[in-house]
Formats: sequence, C-alpha cells, structure tokens
Amino acid sequence: MKIRIVSYEDVKGWILGKFALNLEKHLKEMGHDVDIAKVPDPTADINHHIIFLDYKIDQITNSDTLMITHIDDVTKLSLVKNKLRFASAGICMSKETMNNLIKAGISNDKLFYVNPAHDGIFVPRKIVIGITSKMHPDGRKREGLLLEVAKYITPKLFKLKIMGEGWERIVVELRRLGFEVEYLEKFDYQMYISFVPSLDYYLYMGQDEGSMGFVDALAAGVETIVTKQGYHLDAPNGLVYGFDSKEELIEIFKNIENKKQVLINSVSTWTWGDYAIKHLEIWEYLFSKNRASSKYIDGLNSNLNSTKLNKYDKILYEINLYKIMFSRFFYSIDKAGKIKRRLKRLLK
Repeated sequence: MKIRIVSYEDVKGWILGKFALNLEKHLKEMGHDVDIAKVPDPTADINHHIIFLDYKIDQITNSDTLMITHIDDVTKLSLVKNKLRFASAGICMSKETMNNLIKAGISNDKLFYVNPAHDGIFVPRKIVIGITSKMHPDGRKREGLLLEVAKYITPKLFKLKIMGEGWERIVVELRRLGFEVEYLEKFDYQMYISFVPSLDYYLYMGQDEGSMGFVDALAAGVETIVTKQGYHLDAPNGLVYGFDSKEELIEIFKNIENKKQVLINSVSTWTWGDYAIKHLEIWEYLFSKNRASSKYIDGLNSNLNSTKLNKYDKILYEINLYKIMFSRFFYSIDKAGKIKRRLKRLLK
C-alpha cells in the first residue's frame, strides 16, 4: 500500500511529529511504501492527515483519513463535522472522543479510534519489600517463609531491602533465584532513617508481639505486610496486609504482583508497532470495504459498539464544550488583567 503521512508541523517539533515518524517507521518495516510531507499525494492509496485542523477540503484525494484529538470547544467540533463530509474517516485517540462525535451527529461509519502508543523502553519499577529485623537461631522471625514466597512471585517485579544480622543464607538463596537484594548486615540508625521511607511495603513475619519497624513504617507512610498479632492489631488501619500462615502470605504477594501486572498489561497492545497495525487495518478496510477480524479492541472494529445517537447527550456534550470555551476565555482575560496590573506597578 502507498501511504502519505501528511504532517502539518515539523516532525522534529513536538508530539505530533512523533506520531508521524513512528507510523512511517513501522509501516515501512511491514513493507509498505510510506513517506511524510506537508501536502497530500493524489497518487497515494491513503493520505493520513496529522491532525484534522489543517486538512484542506480543496486538496481532497481518493482516501483521506484525519487524526482527531483535543475536541475541546465548539469551533473544533464544527471543523471536524465539516471536514468529515469530505474525508473518508476520522481516527480519534480515544473511545470517549469517538462516542462524543457520534453523539454530536457524525456517522459512526466515518469514525474509529486508536489509542496512543508508548515507546516500549520503560522497565517497571520494582516493588520494594523491606525487612528490618535481626535473625535468631530459634527461627522466631520465620525467615523461611520468605523463600517460600519467592517461589511464587517474579524477580522482575520485586526487590528486597534487608537491614539486620543473620540474613546471609537467605540473601544468597534469593539472589540465586534472580531477586535483587540490598543487604545491610549492621544496623545503622542514620541509614535506617532513609531506609524505611524508601520501601513500598514493610514485611514482618515473626509472631513475637510485634516489630518496632512496623511502627516506623507507618510513621513514614509505608504500607505493611505483617502478622496479625501483638501491637500490630492496635494501630487503627495500620495493618494493611495481615497474615498468619504461609498460604496467606503467598496470596498477599501474588495479589500485589497482580496489581502491578494489571497496570503493565493495560497498555501492552499500545506500542508503536500495534499503533501502525491498527491504522493499516482501518486503511485496508477503507480501500477494499472488506471488514476483517482484528485482535484489537481499538482500531478497525472500534466503532461496532459505539454509543447510539441521543439528542439529549448531544445537547449536554455541546453545552460542556461551550463551558470549556468560556472558562478559557475568562481565564485569559483574568491573566491579561494581572499582567497589566503588574506592569503598572513596575512602571511606578
């Protein structure tokens, strides 16, 4: 497919250029004939305009698609409505914007949405679990539980910070399992002061009435994973994750891990490669009129379950746009007035 990405701003300028460059890169990797310019190409199969604002209806080609974003006043809404009379389709950045435009009277046949992408370079920050206790020969700290838990969680998402004597064997085994461990054998109060607030969770596995580290962790605003006993029970809302058994502790860690993984997974199909594929599927549909299956929620089939037109929703949506427009207008007047008063004071 021959694709012209019409980027009206300098591709090295700001965010919109990033969209254009990444589309070009990944579409070329798929084997398509792609270029970027400030004007459409009448010989291209698709001209994709970034963004809709500068699309000129006197330069219509066989198949124009418009990137639609930031419809935050009635003027922009009017522009979108007019330009989509001529363009083949508008590709919004969110389901909400697509649905709002449908509410405003634009046919859902002309609208899709594709969520924005991330660069795929970010490594999730590890969840930091902290321990501040000294081990004893009689096993009163139940340190073996830590190794049991380690069998059920991923080293990619957890880091251990331990301060206290006697943990050498546990530390060696944790590192063998792939966990990052920061170990301070000797207690140092000055280091302890910065150690505790650096934690995401404070862990105490002993059942000997309580840990002073529990008190300090709460004072520092750190969530706790501690045994349900002693003065742990007396701090109102302080026992965030309570447990007694190995099974309960494993379940707590699995839930914490899952909570983090859910966040990561929420944008797992929001990469630039996915972004390009989603656009390509829409363009192939516009070109052939054959709607194919797609593994994505957004993209090709995103308008199939769009919000139905409701005249009251349309009115409410447009009222909200007017409110935004007027609030910005009055803000600019207020800001101009403050600048004027400041200049008067300076000139006195």
